[in-house]
Amino acid sequence: MKQYRNIGLECRDGFNVGRDPRAMSPAELEQLGHRRISPLKALRLKCLDCCNGSAQEVRLCTAVDCSSWPFRMGRNPWVPPLSSELRAARQKQMLRNRAAETTKADETQAKTTIENPSVWVYQAEDGA
Repeated sequence: MKQYRNIGLECRDGFNVGRDPRAMSPAELEQLGHRRISPLKALRLKCLDCCNGSAQEVRLCTAVDCSSWPFRMGRNPWVPPLSSELRAARQKQMLRNRAAETTKADETQAKTTIENPSVWVYQAEDGA
Protein backbone atom coordinates (compact mmCIF):
# COMPACT_ATOMS: atom_id res chain seq x y z
CA MET A 1 0.00 0.00 0.00
CA LYS A 2 2.84 2.43 0.72
CA GLN A 3 3.98 2.44 -2.89
CA TYR A 4 0.53 3.63 -4.00
CA ARG A 5 0.03 6.06 -1.11
CA ASN A 6 0.41 9.06 -3.43
CA ILE A 7 -2.76 7.97 -5.29
CA GLY A 8 -4.78 9.01 -2.25
CA LEU A 9 -3.08 12.36 -1.81
CA GLU A 10 -3.17 15.73 -3.55
CA CYS A 11 -1.12 18.85 -3.01
CA ARG A 12 -2.83 21.96 -1.61
CA ASP A 13 -0.86 25.04 -0.63
CA GLY A 14 2.33 22.99 -0.69
CA PHE A 15 0.98 20.32 1.69
CA ASN A 16 -0.27 16.81 1.01
CA VAL A 17 -3.94 16.33 1.84
CA GLY A 18 -6.25 13.37 1.34
CA ARG A 19 -8.21 13.23 -1.91
CA ASP A 20 -12.00 13.12 -1.87
CA PRO A 21 -12.83 9.39 -2.19
CA ARG A 22 -16.04 10.30 -4.06
CA ALA A 23 -13.83 11.53 -6.90
CA MET A 24 -11.68 8.39 -6.99
CA SER A 25 -12.27 5.28 -9.06
CA PRO A 26 -12.84 1.89 -7.43
CA ALA A 27 -9.50 0.75 -8.90
CA GLU A 28 -7.66 3.60 -7.17
CA LEU A 29 -9.31 2.79 -3.84
CA GLU A 30 -8.37 -0.88 -4.25
CA GLN A 31 -4.75 0.07 -5.02
CA LEU A 32 -4.67 1.86 -1.67
CA GLY A 33 -5.68 -1.39 0.00
CA HIS A 34 -9.35 -0.59 0.57
CA ARG A 35 -12.08 -3.08 -0.25
CA ARG A 36 -15.82 -2.73 -0.65
CA ILE A 37 -17.44 -3.01 2.75
CA SER A 38 -20.55 -1.62 4.38
CA PRO A 39 -20.31 1.51 6.51
CA LEU A 40 -21.22 -0.53 9.60
CA LYS A 41 -18.40 -2.97 8.87
CA ALA A 42 -16.01 -0.01 8.41
CA LEU A 43 -17.05 1.40 11.80
CA ARG A 44 -16.57 -2.00 13.44
CA LEU A 45 -13.11 -2.33 11.89
CA LYS A 46 -12.17 1.17 13.11
CA CYS A 47 -13.29 0.22 16.62
CA LEU A 48 -11.14 -2.91 16.44
CA ASP A 49 -8.24 -0.76 15.25
CA CYS A 50 -8.76 1.63 18.17
CA CYS A 51 -8.84 -1.32 20.61
CA ASN A 52 -5.68 -2.97 19.23
CA GLY A 53 -7.63 -5.73 17.47
CA SER A 54 -9.41 -6.98 20.61
CA ALA A 55 -13.11 -7.73 20.11
CA GLN A 56 -13.46 -7.99 23.89
CA GLU A 57 -12.08 -4.47 24.33
CA VAL A 58 -14.51 -3.18 21.68
CA ARG A 59 -17.35 -4.79 23.64
CA LEU A 60 -16.12 -3.24 26.90
CA CYS A 61 -15.36 0.19 25.35
CA THR A 62 -15.97 3.10 27.73
CA ALA A 63 -15.63 5.89 25.12
CA VAL A 64 -19.38 6.53 25.24
CA ASP A 65 -18.94 10.04 23.81
CA CYS A 66 -17.38 8.61 20.61
CA SER A 67 -19.73 8.92 17.61
CA SER A 68 -18.91 5.32 16.64
CA TRP A 69 -19.69 3.88 20.09
CA PRO A 70 -23.33 2.86 19.39
CA PHE A 71 -22.23 1.05 16.21
CA ARG A 72 -19.16 -0.69 17.63
CA MET A 73 -20.82 -4.13 17.65
CA GLY A 74 -21.45 -3.99 13.89
CA ARG A 75 -25.19 -3.30 14.21
CA ASN A 76 -27.28 -0.15 13.87
CA PRO A 77 -29.01 0.24 17.24
CA TRP A 78 -31.54 2.69 15.78
CA VAL A 79 -33.05 0.05 13.47
CA PRO A 80 -35.12 -2.64 15.20
CA PRO A 81 -34.44 -6.26 14.22
CA LEU A 82 -36.63 -7.70 11.44
CA SER A 83 -39.45 -10.02 12.40
CA SER A 84 -39.11 -13.57 11.08
CA GLU A 85 -42.08 -12.97 8.75
CA LEU A 86 -40.56 -9.80 7.27
CA ARG A 87 -37.15 -11.47 6.96
CA ALA A 88 -38.73 -14.40 5.05
CA ALA A 89 -40.67 -12.02 2.77
CA ARG A 90 -37.52 -10.02 1.95
CA GLN A 91 -35.55 -13.20 1.28
CA LYS A 92 -38.28 -14.42 -1.08
CA GLN A 93 -38.29 -11.06 -2.92
CA MET A 94 -34.50 -11.11 -3.21
CA LEU A 95 -34.60 -14.59 -4.77
CA ARG A 96 -37.25 -13.44 -7.25
CA ASN A 97 -35.14 -10.39 -8.16
CA ARG A 98 -32.04 -12.55 -8.69
CA ALA A 99 -33.99 -14.98 -10.88
CA ALA A 100 -35.30 -12.05 -12.97
CA GLU A 101 -31.78 -10.64 -13.37
CA THR A 102 -30.48 -14.02 -14.52
CA THR A 103 -33.30 -14.33 -17.05
CA LYS A 104 -32.58 -10.83 -18.40
CA ALA A 105 -28.88 -11.66 -18.73
CA ASP A 106 -29.72 -14.86 -20.66
CA GLU A 107 -32.08 -12.95 -22.97
CA THR A 108 -29.43 -10.30 -23.62
CA GLN A 109 -26.85 -12.98 -24.44
CA ALA A 110 -29.25 -14.75 -26.79
CA LYS A 111 -30.09 -11.48 -28.57
CA THR A 112 -26.39 -10.63 -28.94
CA THR A 113 -25.68 -14.08 -30.37
CA ILE A 114 -28.48 -13.82 -32.95
CA GLU A 115 -27.55 -10.27 -33.99
CA ASN A 116 -23.80 -10.89 -34.26
CA PRO A 117 -22.88 -13.68 -36.73
CA SER A 118 -19.21 -13.55 -35.67
CA VAL A 119 -20.31 -14.97 -32.33
CA TRP A 120 -21.90 -17.92 -34.17
CA VAL A 121 -18.55 -18.94 -35.64
CA TYR A 122 -16.83 -18.64 -32.26
CA GLN A 123 -19.50 -20.70 -30.54
CA ALA A 124 -19.40 -23.35 -33.26
CA GLU A 125 -15.62 -23.62 -32.94
CA ASP A 126 -15.83 -23.62 -29.17
CA GLY A 127 -18.46 -26.38 -29.11
CA ALA A 128 -16.47 -28.63 -31.47
